[in-house]
Amino acid sequence: MKRLGVILLVLLMLAVPISALGKTTITWWINPWRIAPPGFPSDKAPTEEDFPKWAAEEFMRLHPDVEVKYVVVGNTEYSQKMAAAIATGTQPDIFKGPVWDTRWVEAGLLEPIDDYLTEEDLADFYELALDAGYVDGKHYIWPWNLGTNGMGTSMLLYTPDFEKAGVDWRKIVEEGWTMEEFVEIAKKLTWDSDGDGKIDHYAISFGAQDTHNLMNFIYAHGAKLINEDESKVIFNSPEAVAGLQFLLDLVEVHGVAPSGVEAMGVYDVIGNFHSHRTSIGFGGPYEIGRITRYVKSGQLAEAFYPVIAPFPHLEGHKGVSYASASGFVVFKQKDEAKKEAVMEFARFLTNKENTALLESLIYLTARKSVNAMLFQNDAYLNEQAQTFARIMDETGMEFFGSQSFPWSEISKFFTSAMQGAFGKTKTAQEALDGFVTEANRALSYY
Repeated sequence: MKRLGVILLVLLMLAVPISALGKTTITWWINPWRIAPPGFPSDKAPTEEDFPKWAAEEFMRLHPDVEVKYVVVGNTEYSQKMAAAIATGTQPDIFKGPVWDTRWVEAGLLEPIDDYLTEEDLADFYELALDAGYVDGKHYIWPWNLGTNGMGTSMLLYTPDFEKAGVDWRKIVEEGWTMEEFVEIAKKLTWDSDGDGKIDHYAISFGAQDTHNLMNFIYAHGAKLINEDESKVIFNSPEAVAGLQFLLDLVEVHGVAPSGVEAMGVYDVIGNFHSHRTSIGFGGPYEIGRITRYVKSGQLAEAFYPVIAPFPHLEGHKGVSYASASGFVVFKQKDEAKKEAVMEFARFLTNKENTALLESLIYLTARKSVNAMLFQNDAYLNEQAQTFARIMDETGMEFFGSQSFPWSEISKFFTSAMQGAFGKTKTAQEALDGFVTEANRALSYY
């Protein structure tokens, strides 16, 4: 009789998922996001631990049968740590990192989320946010944030300069501007401010290390970075050369941007805009927030309020903006009950209330309904956020290939090409030819 009882117990255990015998443990990796959780003191700056700690504890309060263990993984170590975890089968159940690899789908490592997306979700998430995780007819990312700091996505206009030059900046914001219109307006925004006969105020400035913003102009001319299957870099086409030449002409021919581009980076460009040495800067809501932060830290004397506008486009062609969206990815689960728990946690993280917490970063979210409600106490910032979202939604595209394309390994060759072109040691064609040669050589190792 005793033996029969043991057999029945064993059979019962085999029939019940392990997760049902105790708490279901969810492991969650997230890269550093300094998000203020609900009720966080307004006079304090959140750390990278505050949001994941709150999210884990709040979910466990709502689901007492679940334990969430989170790990904050630095951006620089994320790829290496994830690769090691996958190799040893110790990857997290859910993660939000700076990168993910579409090859994980091909290897059967990820769970598709289509069965968990509601009709409301599909209508509310931006298409480009859903597309970020769309592979072979299925979705693999729970969308969360939309865009980054706006580099390569939108421009910032210092409106007093536009009004001084008699330029209707509202028309630019609402309708956009062609490359030809941009050049003519840029000329009006370039002047001698102190009367010494030398130009010291420019419409715009560029930096050879400011990849995203330079690339926007090149893409806008119809260029493509890589071929369809991402096996070859083709960024030296006639369209790409024309785009780079347009940038070079803004400096050397039209004189609307200062020289020395080859030695400048993105923060040099931002500095010129902040100090009003230029009338046009780059970025989105996050960069607008940088102005406030710089004023508080004493790096900037006074606040000002630029407006977000699209990059110029070719006549008769659609504009271009760098669109980036990311979210939470779920690794393959062996236990059905645990999979349900992990998906419920992912839904919790990306629901409207918790997605809205990105407001503390001055980031846009992947949900249209949430973005419409952001910055309700700041009409100016709310309006700029709506413009930013519209630009990405209408013109957004990926600049650097899929998640599996090794852009980080070849980006240095693009910077070198820009330094050669703006330093006048190479023509536009020679610079891009050199970039393509070096990039394809590096690509052959992947």
